[in-house]
Amino acid sequence: MYSHPINLILDFDGTLTTTSTLPLIYDIGHGLNPSCPSWHLISQAYVDDYSDLLKLSYSKRTTLSQELNWLEDRRIIEYRSIARVEATKVFRGITNEIVRAAAEKAVTDGKTEMRRGWEKLVGEVMEGEGKVGIVSVGWSTEFIRGCLSASMNHMRAEGPGCNLEMGLNVELIDVRANTILGGEEGKVDRYWKEATNDDRSLILTADDKLRVMTDLVGMGHIDKPCSLVVYVGDSTTDLECLLHADVGICLSGEADTMTGEQKELKETLDRLGIGCRWIGEMNAVDVKLRSTDRLWWAEDFDEICHSPLFGAREHIKDSEQCLKIQLNRSDKFENLNAQLSRVYSSLTIDLKLV
Repeated sequence: MYSHPINLILDFDGTLTTTSTLPLIYDIGHGLNPSCPSWHLISQAYVDDYSDLLKLSYSKRTTLSQELNWLEDRRIIEYRSIARVEATKVFRGITNEIVRAAAEKAVTDGKTEMRRGWEKLVGEVMEGEGKVGIVSVGWSTEFIRGCLSASMNHMRAEGPGCNLEMGLNVELIDVRANTILGGEEGKVDRYWKEATNDDRSLILTADDKLRVMTDLVGMGHIDKPCSLVVYVGDSTTDLECLLHADVGICLSGEADTMTGEQKELKETLDRLGIGCRWIGEMNAVDVKLRSTDRLWWAEDFDEICHSPLFGAREHIKDSEQCLKIQLNRSDKFENLNAQLSRVYSSLTIDLKLV
């Protein structure tokens, strides 16, 4: 394992889950307030706003600065969307208990699917005295906690698996997202209550997520010297966090299995010339150098767990498995034995930072 604690920060929708949970959260309120507009109308209004913004983007964005400005321009449509939802008062009367129960039911019923291997990754980090945080532009911290709890309960009910995840306490995960207040007004709480402008008070954009990640660092979330900051995300809203972390990992499948968000992120990285290599190609030197000019991609959390971020001599078999997956996917490597020799060699490197 990496010789210093890993401080893992994860996106939620599309990263910890396989799909967006916003429709499910909206439907919690709609179940209590059925006279409110349907989710279809709310989402269509968002699509219309986004289409209008696209029409204003005349030039192709070729630099990171241009891309970050574009992502920040999306603040107005994200804010309009939340304001639109608040105006319906669809969250009127909702409590944390209602949201959490709905989240747990969504996982149990299969409406929300947690991505394979998340509990192993989080368990590995916590066992190594690292910390775990979640940063989301979603509407409910309680919904996120409910999903995590239900997922762990489901695995425990199925019987003992890896000892790491079976002892995992999800309440130790620091969740940062917007929060539904409910009450008579059905408002969403403001994350930055001191903000002068209301559209700056919510977690809406890539820049906001970076601010939250910085908060986690500055408020003691990352409190050990030489700790490695690892960020995992799947969309352009994660771009700034991915680039500012010591190790940025994009969750992405093969071309025919990518989600819309994953495709958009890949297209953005390709267009900007930002390298993104498969994590199976990572070696111990990459971890030691803590490169900030390169991103990595993984299909799932198992691939991250099999990487040199957690690789050590006792994990040689995991490295072999990760390499075999790599060989199946790519014709770059012609000789398995030669590649295994490289893996063994890289694992002997002392990862302790000086």
